[in-house]
Amino acid sequence: MLSIVIPIFNQDVRPLVYTLMKQCNKLNINYQILCFDDCSDQKFKDMNQELAFKINVNYTEMTENLGRSKIRNWLGKAAYFDYILFLDGDSTVKNKDFIKNYISLVQPDQVIYGGRQYYPKKPRAKKKILHWKYGTKREALSAKKRKKDPYLNFQSNNFLIPEKIFKQHHFDEKIVGYGYEDLMYAYQLQKSGIQIQHIDNPVIHDGLELNNVFINKTKNAVSNLATLYKSGKLPSTRLTQMYENLKQYNLIQAFNWVYKKKEKNIEKNMLSDDPSITLFNAWKLHLLIKDLTS
Repeated sequence: MLSIVIPIFNQDVRPLVYTLMKQCNKLNINYQILCFDDCSDQKFKDMNQELAFKINVNYTEMTENLGRSKIRNWLGKAAYFDYILFLDGDSTVKNKDFIKNYISLVQPDQVIYGGRQYYPKKPRAKKKILHWKYGTKREALSAKKRKKDPYLNFQSNNFLIPEKIFKQHHFDEKIVGYGYEDLMYAYQLQKSGIQIQHIDNPVIHDGLELNNVFINKTKNAVSNLATLYKSGKLPSTRLTQMYENLKQYNLIQAFNWVYKKKEKNIEKNMLSDDPSITLFNAWKLHLLIKDLTS
């Protein structure tokens, strides 16, 4: 019936796994939970190793860091039931019918994306506010909003896919670091005519990054986007569309001039207690322009 696969990197996944086990056992379905640790720090391995002794759970530690795409491909290949549910290790499941909601909708020819949420209150750690605010404003979308652009709004943190489809469509392992492997995967599905159904069955994203870490990961993501855009492998995104609009109306030089005047204020704002997502996106656009014109 169901293979639940969880890539782990420096996370305690025990609460997530035990919640999933409880729901699957209650439904009396055949299932397996695969947990692959991608070279976490030893303290996290020590926490999670107890999972190796649980029925229906396979806990495995990688001997080298595989990265976001490759670890997911290995998990998908190791799954042996007809449907595979991918969940990030920093997820929290609050809905008691989370698994039931998925299995009630499975179809052999479509992918289902359940979405993500963030806790409604600002994190106590002020140095994590940028990630929380960006995620709340740009990623925590209802199914109704996601359906308006079902492929562009797909993410790999919480989706169910038929095993036969995953055999034909793997994550692109040439994309290294952080960013846009999700969108490339959705684009593969789109080109093959595979539908992505969006439902309101979210997990809470617990893994908020410190501001400086989130900023560095975003730099990596924009760099990946620039590489994919130049190669012609990726369809238009919101950020590349902004770049194309500036280019079409010969406004890139004007944007760069304005940005340079405001750069210090923008960077200061990103690290503030109330960062502006509009300014954060301007910073991302600045990075993209640099990558595409250098």
